[in-house]
Amino acid sequence: MDTSIRVLVVDDYEPWHRFVATTLRNEPELEIVGKVSDGLEAVNKAQELQPDLILLDIGLPTLNGIEAAHRIREVSPTSKILFVSQNRSWDIAKEALRSGGNGYVVKSKAASELLPAVEAVLQDKPFVSREVTAEHTVGIFRVDMDRPMPVDLPEEEQIRCILHDSFIADCNEAQARMYGLNSAKDLIGRRMAEMVVPDNPKNIELTRQFIRSGYRVLHRKSYEVDLRGNPKVFLNSMTGVIVKGRLTTTLGEQSDITTPL
Repeated sequence: MDTSIRVLVVDDYEPWHRFVATTLRNEPELEIVGKVSDGLEAVNKAQELQPDLILLDIGLPTLNGIEAAHRIREVSPTSKILFVSQNRSWDIAKEALRSGGNGYVVKSKAASELLPAVEAVLQDKPFVSREVTAEHTVGIFRVDMDRPMPVDLPEEEQIRCILHDSFIADCNEAQARMYGLNSAKDLIGRRMAEMVVPDNPKNIELTRQFIRSGYRVLHRKSYEVDLRGNPKVFLNSMTGVIVKGRLTTTLGEQSDITTPL
């Protein structure tokens, strides 16, 4: 029985195709079944091959990668899409994930991140290069659920899960400083309920808006505490990642708008 994972590579730079082939060569379960260099051709090839995984560039001729991903989601809905791009913009990465991407790798980090990213998305776990978040002064974060949360749960149960059953899975240095810490590694792994006051009615309402707006909010306030117990007010923009009808993670950015005492 063939258990190989079928991979379609989409990029208009031939040396990149060779790099991917070399990188995947030592992973016997990964089989490259197609290589194309055009966004529209990628849609057609995805429909024809129904690959398990698509490595998709953004800067493509005819149809860019984000537009292609929207179409691929219609013609090959079970394919995982991992964007691999030179672009480090957080806004571009968010748009790529919203278009149907399961992960985003910056090419400059592909030597160390491509295989871990492939493994993550094949396990229904989102992946975003640290390189994307490194250039920003605003707080950038990723919050993961303890367990993927079904989006058909009653709303009150979803609110409880989001506020109590989640943790900081990744962040940048600016995010850590907002909570009174010196390094991102000191914030990663902490429970959201340690910082977001879960019984604050305003936080409950923010979570309700997040759910009702399709798991995304733009420029909404949250009322939290830093790790010394000092009250903080943050302005948040957040996008949830839904995989197979379950909320797995939330990607967001945050600004500190606390009024000084």
